[in-house]
Amino acid sequence: MGVYSGIALDNVVINSGRINGMQRSAPVTKTAAYTVGAADDYIIMNGSGSLALTLPSPARNVGRSIMVKTVAAFTVTSASSNVVPKAGGAAGTAILAGAAGNWAELVSDGTNWVVMSGT
Repeated sequence: MGVYSGIALDNVVINSGRINGMQRSAPVTKTAAYTVGAADDYIIMNGSGSLALTLPSPARNVGRSIMVKTVAAFTVTSASSNVVPKAGGAAGTAILAGAAGNWAELVSDGTNWVVMSGT
């Protein structure tokens, strides 16, 4: 454990130039397919049809959390089969069912993005 300016640090992970859990970005709203950026924590999908997200590499983002919400009645999917459903099972592409207000918290386990909570 290291000490910096009187603050004990143990198991601190630097992810994309930020300390995990210390600062979150403002939500971004997208109306088309989107590639999640290093600073994206909250993504609001508002398309006129189903939309795909290209999620970052789970291996390079272990423990990272991304919140996704849809405000339109269309599905949100992953561009790759790397999302494990909330109930568990094999990874697939489904992130959100096609109902306005649905949301999911995705957390990387190093291999996939796991839906930890949501509707």
